[in-house]
Amino acid sequence: MPFVKPEALQQVESVCTKHSKILHSPNYIRGLVFAVSAAPEIPMPDQWLKWAFKGAGGSISEAEIDHVAEVLMGLLQYELAQMRTNNLDFPGKGVPLPDNLSEKLSVSEWLKGLLSGHSRLESVWQACWQQVETKEPEKLLKFQRDLKHCLLMFSSFADIPMAIEQAKKVNNIKLLDNLPKIYASLPEALKTYVKLSGQLAQYLPEQFETFEQEKS
Repeated sequence: MPFVKPEALQQVESVCTKHSKILHSPNYIRGLVFAVSAAPEIPMPDQWLKWAFKGAGGSISEAEIDHVAEVLMGLLQYELAQMRTNNLDFPGKGVPLPDNLSEKLSVSEWLKGLLSGHSRLESVWQACWQQVETKEPEKLLKFQRDLKHCLLMFSSFADIPMAIEQAKKVNNIKLLDNLPKIYASLPEALKTYVKLSGQLAQYLPEQFETFEQEKS
């Protein structure tokens, strides 16, 4: 049976093709919305929807902006549904890293979007770190170590040629030899990222009160 893309992904590709001058690429936007969906506290739509726009060139009507927003909200719901079932989706999932690493990979564009979204939501993550440090400081180091590992992997595969160049500069032969094997663990790193976000969300003021009541 041939693979059929979920409607949410088809809709994103459609609006990105129609408004290619003003919207980022479909894979970039998918990664961006993944980061928004995985945030410990999801921002309001009026904050993150504008991140899908390049910010220069082209024009778009109010009706078209509303349609783009509707499509992106549909993508958000799709990502949240995937996360609830722990079935995280990304371009090229299940496909090994190609031999020619100089080619532009869809997953790299997706990871660039993810990292962009994460950086824009850094204040949300930082607020969680502060809460953990106050309430359960013994867990802070492990949480930060887990996130650092995830972001390092995401950065490496967001720009593989750059990662290879940096590895060569420091004579990191282990990374060069194990790149395909490391890439195969990307799904687990994404699961760790999402799980960590859920753990941190429990430390936000209102969530922590509920969490403490459930423990007692």
